[in-house]
Amino acid sequence: MKQSPFFEGVSLQTVRTTALSVLIFVLALELTGCSGAGSSQPGHPTSLSIAAGDHQSGTVGAPLPQLLMVKVGDQTGQPLANAGVNWSIQSGSGSLDHSSTVTGQDGTASVGWTLGTKAGGNSVNATISGLTPVSFVATGSPGPLASISVTSPQNPAEAGNPIQLGAAGADAFGNAVAFALPPAWISSDANVGAVNPDGFVFPLSPGNASISASTQGITGSLFLTVTAKITFVFGPEETVFRWTSDSCEPLDVPDVPAHAVRLADGTLMLADGDAPRNYAMFGADFSTLHKDCTAPALASDDNHSAESYDNQEWIHSVYREGNIIHALIHNEFHDPVAANCSPGNTSPGNPCWYNSIGYASSTDSGRTFTHAAAPSHVIAPPPVQWDPQGPPPPHGYFNPSSIVHAPDNFYYSIFMAIDRSGSQALCVMRTQTLGNPASWRAWDGVGYNLQMTSPYTGPAPAMCSLVGVDQTLGIWGSLTYNTYLGKYMLVGIFGLGNTNPPVCGMGYSLSPDLIQWTVVRLIRTAYLPSFPGCQAPNGATASAYPSIIDHGDTTVNFEMAGRTPYLYFTRFNDSGLNRDLVRVPLTITSQ
Repeated sequence: MKQSPFFEGVSLQTVRTTALSVLIFVLALELTGCSGAGSSQPGHPTSLSIAAGDHQSGTVGAPLPQLLMVKVGDQTGQPLANAGVNWSIQSGSGSLDHSSTVTGQDGTASVGWTLGTKAGGNSVNATISGLTPVSFVATGSPGPLASISVTSPQNPAEAGNPIQLGAAGADAFGNAVAFALPPAWISSDANVGAVNPDGFVFPLSPGNASISASTQGITGSLFLTVTAKITFVFGPEETVFRWTSDSCEPLDVPDVPAHAVRLADGTLMLADGDAPRNYAMFGADFSTLHKDCTAPALASDDNHSAESYDNQEWIHSVYREGNIIHALIHNEFHDPVAANCSPGNTSPGNPCWYNSIGYASSTDSGRTFTHAAAPSHVIAPPPVQWDPQGPPPPHGYFNPSSIVHAPDNFYYSIFMAIDRSGSQALCVMRTQTLGNPASWRAWDGVGYNLQMTSPYTGPAPAMCSLVGVDQTLGIWGSLTYNTYLGKYMLVGIFGLGNTNPPVCGMGYSLSPDLIQWTVVRLIRTAYLPSFPGCQAPNGATASAYPSIIDHGDTTVNFEMAGRTPYLYFTRFNDSGLNRDLVRVPLTITSQ
């Protein structure tokens, strides 16, 4: 046979050997299923997908309720068993039960996932070499409330400067947690710092107090230090008038802040009486003061008409010029006619209450006070006519303070204004002619331009503009200029019945001009009669009507107090008429 050129020079044995090798190679290719480049082998993973557990939500630091599960398939789309899957945390700093797992007969593999401790997004990747990873995401929510942090914008805090505390909840890992219920606030020492239900703290006197916020069984606290530029030290209490032995009649009780004047002969007169018959005290000095029961210094006219402003009258402040002692009168009309009031009753026990400020004077050293025919004696009638419908709360102008003579040659007095809705504030008025009731003008927000005329004789006037005394929660009847502090000092009862615990007592405010006043600061704690949250428990006494009188003041009207005045106030021994006038010496220190 003629050989092909291809085999020319090649032996027959070589050809046979080569053919056998080719046959073996072809058979091997068929056995392995390889039909060329890019073809798949049976049993090799070609797909990786999420089967379950994606987009879950859970609590930080806790396992998710559902396992993370992937499914692995081969080239035919069938589940692939015994395929290795690697798992890894991508974000959230959580943990996995295993770093790798193997698929079962159904081609699935799963792992447990515990979320990280930071609220927010978390992610985990599942990978098989050569395939695109799949990613699971989950959201971690804060755990239950575990702690409360209380913060203050300033610590130490200055006494008299209220501050708003903050309270923030967190879980065991520090994630912010909203309160399901507002926290309840409490102070360990309300005399140092009192706190109201909104976390508003009133720093009152030097010291330390723990302010706590509690809700859902969790409590957080702040250790607050309070400093004070002005402090008070008290001496022993002295009784000036004892109702059980010194009263002229049952209703002769100290029912207004005590005010003193020095008479022309150097002796003293002190007004602190009650309506309807006001008795005054007299003495050679402060240690010999006693009631003159010969006759009342002022007997109320008890007129039954509202427009007379001549009803139940209290001598509320006195000021001597020469041989005349001027008096500002607190006048109460209690409607004795309206059926929805208390018919036939003109006393303070009648809830229908319409208040004004009037004028009276004495020319016999305070033994007798009289006034012009009503209503020409009125200084400040209410800006609206009386209407018993409702009935409305007490409204009008109340409680004129002691009078001070300022360097501008005007006489000033602070008084309370309450409108018909019950909203109250303090106002200030002035005059250069104490003996002329119509000469007084109240501050209107711009100047002393408001004449408080009767709404019965002309158009109803505007209400006076309030001055900057915060927390006007009581009777502020004592106004002096303090020479040691270099400011006007207003003193009255002070109550924060909505704090926990309540803060009650006697407070003060300072002013350079009688318009702008400091936040009220506490002088002395005390229970207060008829003040919500401040009433005395059984067996305890209450206090009211505080005033400052400096026995060393050489002015005729004790309007210039110094560093060591006395604090006068009424002590309520029970809930009835058993009241005494007492005083305590003060030493004021300003730092």
